[in-house]
Amino acid sequence: MKIGKSYRLPAIKLPATGAFCCIITLFTVRLCAQNRDDTDKEWEVVKYERYVKALKFSMDSLKLIYRHRWSVGFSFGGLYMPGATSTEKDYNTRVNMREKHSFYMLSFEYYLTDISRVGVEAGWQMLPMKIEPRAGGTYIDGGGGINIPVFVYLKRDIFGGVLNRTVMKPENRGSVNRPSFFAVAAAGLTFTNLVKIQAGRQELRTSQYRQVPFTSKLGIGMFQRIGGVVGVELIAAYQLSSNYSPSIGSVSAYSGFNLSTRLSLIGGGGFGKMKKRIGEMY
Repeated sequence: MKIGKSYRLPAIKLPATGAFCCIITLFTVRLCAQNRDDTDKEWEVVKYERYVKALKFSMDSLKLIYRHRWSVGFSFGGLYMPGATSTEKDYNTRVNMREKHSFYMLSFEYYLTDISRVGVEAGWQMLPMKIEPRAGGTYIDGGGGINIPVFVYLKRDIFGGVLNRTVMKPENRGSVNRPSFFAVAAAGLTFTNLVKIQAGRQELRTSQYRQVPFTSKLGIGMFQRIGGVVGVELIAAYQLSSNYSPSIGSVSAYSGFNLSTRLSLIGGGGFGKMKKRIGEMY
């Protein structure tokens, strides 16, 4: 019977093999850990970008919350009276209100809901004084005056305000600042004050003509928010008033097409608090 020989590895090779296996294991663990760190960093970047988008979306959405907020505004424009309102020349005051005189208004609005608001406005329209010589220049006469319209009004968004009020997802944040369109109805009074002046070398006489016709208007407009608290409106309306009796200022009524621009500042304490709270959340 033949007995085979057995061989043993040299003693020096066993520690070398173990060390090599340990190095490979440590390298593999280190590589996996590094890949995990890189993945975590990438996830944190994505998470941060998502939070930034969500924060911007929240801030933009807050700008669309109008309920119980208010605004103050300044309007300027013109009233263009059609020929149907024209009468014979006013020889007392020499005023012709059909001429294109600008008007200016101050207003205050309160939002009942996100799409409807009530307001009050008052303003002035200057009617420049006109003086003409008479009787070979021995005396002069003429006049001027002012119109002071005062209105209460209601504005309501057309289409329910969907053009710039409704925001559903953060990825739609680019659409939150679109303009909205609204209808406006107003009613009030116009205080017309005209003055007649006659002056000669020895005397000066003045006469006043005052009437207060009921005035209403109906129209449409466009609202565009600029930033968080500034708004711009373009309004086109037709204004209708009761007749002057007798007619003054060379017109029978203070009626015509009304074109105006309104600049407004939007306020409301609750908005600032809610914005701060969302800022703390993120």
